Amino acid sequence: MTSPGREHFSRLMRSHGHGGVLHMRTGEGSGAAFDTPPREGKSMTNPVPAPTPVEIQITGIRKHVAVCVTETGGEKCGIRSNVWDTPTQLNSWIRAHTDETGHTQYQKHTEEPVNTFSKRAGNTER
Repeated sequence: MTSPGREHFSRLMRSHGHGGVLHMRTGEGSGAAFDTPPREGKSMTNPVPAPTPVEIQITGIRKHVAVCVTETGGEKCGIRSNVWDTPTQLNSWIRAHTDETGHTQYQKHTEEPVNTFSKRAGNTER
């Protein structure tokens, strides 16, 4: 005797299956699945996207900055440090601000300038 789940699956395979694969719509008419089976010999996987011809190039020195986020009187302090080339200078600013104010919470940010450019087809030089 066959289980009810197996019978249901067999019926689905007979009505919607093709080449051992069950084709079903996934959603309320969203078009996420196709009503027609794929042609023989076609792959069932999604095609691999072509590589993008846009490149990203770092164009400057990484910058380090911090913001004091310690709450005082219901509001955040919000004082922002200068922009520094190294995290060592930034850490010195944080220590000095803590010594001056007693504030203890900061957010560090790193900024790195970049440019994008399109690579011409067939061009291997930069």
